[in-house]
Amino acid sequence: MNRVRPIRQRKERGIALILVLWVLILLGMIAASFLRESRLGTNLARNMTENAKAEALADAGVSRAMLGLLDADPATAWRADGKPYQLELGEGTVVVRIADEGGKVDLNRAPTPILRGLLQAAGLDEVGARKLADAINDFRDPDHEHRPDGAEDPEYEAAGIEAGAKDAPFDDKEELMQVLGMTRATYDAIKPYVTVYSGRSRINLMTAPEFLLRTIPNMTPQQLSKILAERAAGTSLARARVDVVTVRAEAVTRGGGAFIREAALKRSGEVERPFEILSWQQEWQSGAQPAETSER
Repeated sequence: MNRVRPIRQRKERGIALILVLWVLILLGMIAASFLRESRLGTNLARNMTENAKAEALADAGVSRAMLGLLDADPATAWRADGKPYQLELGEGTVVVRIADEGGKVDLNRAPTPILRGLLQAAGLDEVGARKLADAINDFRDPDHEHRPDGAEDPEYEAAGIEAGAKDAPFDDKEELMQVLGMTRATYDAIKPYVTVYSGRSRINLMTAPEFLLRTIPNMTPQQLSKILAERAAGTSLARARVDVVTVRAEAVTRGGGAFIREAALKRSGEVERPFEILSWQQEWQSGAQPAETSER
């Protein structure tokens, strides 16, 4: 009997030791979990703070662009030619680009040849460009008459799209994705070159991107060279009338925050409020980085 008791006591102590070890392991796991959650919360809060700083910087970049556009001195005024301007503000950097909406293809006014030329430059063949251009025309016009290669409600219904053709002007260029036959790849390719704000059937040759100039029907190499030469000299931009612009401000902070603001602005002619804001959006794009720019 005396021998049995020490053996039993040793077993009990062994079990107790195992239980203590398991408790310690469990406590360690709980502590590690709390530590991980704490770190995640801290990182999340830091990221939110940095992104908020970047948003404020981007908005400041848009405001600075307004001042630059109002500058009466041609030597220092900011131009709507897509050239990047870099600003060092607060705890980060902002790169601002201004584009003249008149130098783009207006989805509500552009004639069919202009639409076809742009779509072919985006990678569509002649037949595909003709079909999609007619579909865009049918989507925006108020009637229900079917163009030769277009699409009205019956074609949308046959494709399983209940909404059908809008039969009204585009309110936003993103509505292109609702046009029958439009793909994401084609939309992404033409997105920088289309607008709903210019109100013009013609493209402003003095401010249009070179890519877009090359898509214009009947544009001769000599005409293109002349336009580009005047633009390089700054003479064409000095004469250009710019009423509606899109300002794109890409901001990054030293702490890793990033934000892109894209705003469409229209000159109002009022002294107290010189610009009317037509749109104010966040552009979702990763990896926004400052580029080589002209500082003002």
